[in-house]
Amino acid sequence: MFKHVKELICYKSMIQSFIKKEVRGRYKGSILGFLWNFITPLMQIVVYIMVFTIVFRPNIDNYAIYLIVGMVPWIFFSESISSGSGSIINNSELVKKIYFPRTVLPISTVMSKFVNYIISTCISFAIILVMGFNLNWQPLLLLPFAMLLILIFSIGLSLLLSAIDTYLRDIEYIVNVVLMVLIWMTPIMYVREQFNSELFNFILSINPVTYFIEFFQDIIYFGIVPDIISIITCTCFAFGALLIGLIIFYKLEPDFAEVL
Repeated sequence: MFKHVKELICYKSMIQSFIKKEVRGRYKGSILGFLWNFITPLMQIVVYIMVFTIVFRPNIDNYAIYLIVGMVPWIFFSESISSGSGSIINNSELVKKIYFPRTVLPISTVMSKFVNYIISTCISFAIILVMGFNLNWQPLLLLPFAMLLILIFSIGLSLLLSAIDTYLRDIEYIVNVVLMVLIWMTPIMYVREQFNSELFNFILSINPVTYFIEFFQDIIYFGIVPDIISIITCTCFAFGALLIGLIIFYKLEPDFAEVL
């Protein structure tokens, strides 16, 4: 494992070039270009705000803020998993032609989304402040740690799914379907406490993303420091996913070129 990590560090310049290519090249030739990285998730958030404030009218104070706080990390997570799971297949010609640590592909894919996530977070804070929401700045000291944990969690899942997807091509499609369902099984548009259903609360409790989203909600929206159990839970999920992802990836990696 340490040998693989050391090798990956030696290829850090390759990771950087992949990240730049992904961030800059995705909308190459379009008029707005790089701005589409923020317009698309912003419009998605606006649509949810309109639907849930006008149609359903949830009983949550400053609902637009609550939704922004949950949606920004969710969009990063969902885009990372969706793109990361197909990163090996989508670069199959490169994998077959030259040698490099294959972990570079899912990691650089997730990291490119993380660049957008950092900028989106800054924009969301600007919007929150403009809307006059009072932030408690002390819990916000945990924000970089929360962002690091969801980054590690996303990398771990992307490593796992991209390796399996090389052998089972249905994974990409399954992931997209699961993400469509998972957003409703995560307390982004609602708070967990408003439901009395034991079954629904059980589903929320076994969904790892629930704990990451509630981490962000605690430190930004509620302005409190998450309890130690929540912090430990998120940390365990993040590093557990990374460890499992690396183990499975390195087990399957030797036959990637042959399978592709």
